[in-house]
Amino acid sequence: MKLDIKKIVFFTISSLSSICMFGSEPPIISEETMTKQHAELHVIASFVKSFEHGLKLTLEEEIRSYPACRSHTTIALAYTPIEYFSMSAGYVLKLYGNQGWHDPNKYLRHRVNVDATGQVTLGQWKLSLRERIMLDARTDDIDIREKNKVDCTLRSRLQAVYSIPNSPLSVVGKMEVFNTLNAKYYGQYISELRPEIGLQWKVNKKHTLSLAYRYNYVYGRSVNIVDDGVDPRTHEYTHKHVILLTYKLDW
Repeated sequence: MKLDIKKIVFFTISSLSSICMFGSEPPIISEETMTKQHAELHVIASFVKSFEHGLKLTLEEEIRSYPACRSHTTIALAYTPIEYFSMSAGYVLKLYGNQGWHDPNKYLRHRVNVDATGQVTLGQWKLSLRERIMLDARTDDIDIREKNKVDCTLRSRLQAVYSIPNSPLSVVGKMEVFNTLNAKYYGQYISELRPEIGLQWKVNKKHTLSLAYRYNYVYGRSVNIVDDGVDPRTHEYTHKHVILLTYKLDW
């Protein structure tokens, strides 16, 4: 029996989308196109505390430079029942500095996420696949005909880490795909692609430094509803070139 790959892929994505299809509308066709390109620097510091029974607590702070002007403060708890599988749940407080600081409803946003990761070690290689469901909530005043109060995204990450023999250095490569599951009027579509390559230095048992480059391709669809019924729609393409500096403390 010949398998129809396209139908299988479509069925799989449709099944995942059904988890978060609240707030979506029938598809419409976009008309206008907007393209942006810029560079960013992300500085990340994380503290990881390991406990017994496979539990791990992570506290992390990430600062994103102009034009993003954002910070993400994360707290997450992970559980690894066996060597090849782990689960985690987390909360992220997001601050949007480019929205000004006079109204907390504009610059404060909230995210919760749950994820599952499968991983395997093959010699010097460590391979992992993570699937994460994210719910992003906003509190500012928006037209709910155009945007959601809560966005739902499936974030998939494939990662490969190569530990250089007799060296504290590792090469890290990863690819992330973001599926927006409940976009207004559009439903599900792939909204971001994030290929990344970097170098990780295990200074000692507790301290790790990383330097990486990420190409972040962002594709957005938006609609502007007005009272006279006119609804101009746009495709929005953003090409980001991101340098990431990371410090990690394991305790």
